[in-house]
Amino acid sequence: MTSEPTVATDAEPHAHPYAVPVGAIVAAAFVVLDQATKELAERFLERGRFVPFLGDSIGWELVYNPGGAFGLPAPSWIFLVVTVVVVVLVARVLPRTRSLLAASAYGLLLSGAVGNVLDRLFRPGDPDGGIGDGWVVDFVAWGGFPRFNVADSAITVGFALLVLALLLEERAERQRAAVTVAGDPVAGVDESEGRHDTSEAVSDTASDDASDEPTELPGDADGGDGGSPDDRDRPPTS
Repeated sequence: MTSEPTVATDAEPHAHPYAVPVGAIVAAAFVVLDQATKELAERFLERGRFVPFLGDSIGWELVYNPGGAFGLPAPSWIFLVVTVVVVVLVARVLPRTRSLLAASAYGLLLSGAVGNVLDRLFRPGDPDGGIGDGWVVDFVAWGGFPRFNVADSAITVGFALLVLALLLEERAERQRAAVTVAGDPVAGVDESEGRHDTSEAVSDTASDDASDEPTELPGDADGGDGGSPDDRDRPPTS
């Protein structure tokens, strides 16, 4: 009884073994950074007062944002729902992530969503509001752009990195497909037609070789007039 040998094939790439740890570490680190910088902003900055840092347009200004990222207005419950969706999505996708770049992007997105929702749950806000109506602490000032924080920056950078990671994965998929096609017969080419063309070439070569051989005409051997040997041996008649 014989067994067929196992042939290694280029299957779909597997998930990166460190995708989950990297994504979790990035998310945890930026959540801590976000909350720590908000505490520092509340301690050292005066609400509504701009403190220049790089020129007259880039600096620090403490504001309390009842809306979404970058001051987008929306009901608070929407941000809670979005945060839950992001957490569930990242938890499902991260174990199947193929690159550390994409894992880092998912970690940044997760940290941004969690960092702002922590403000809504545990920081003061509207006195007449309920759970999830806390105000988000923003303190980074950039010209006339709405004030933002580390969590907002993590969401923006994470989205950009995720797009880049997906583009790189798509490029790698095309390269693998091109290598696979190069190793197999090209679709649309009839192999029998190729064999037919080869046989015709061989036949034409044989015909050319045959045409190059000298053709001996009757009577050329002895320079005669083409008569038969019996006629040459017979004496001439008067």
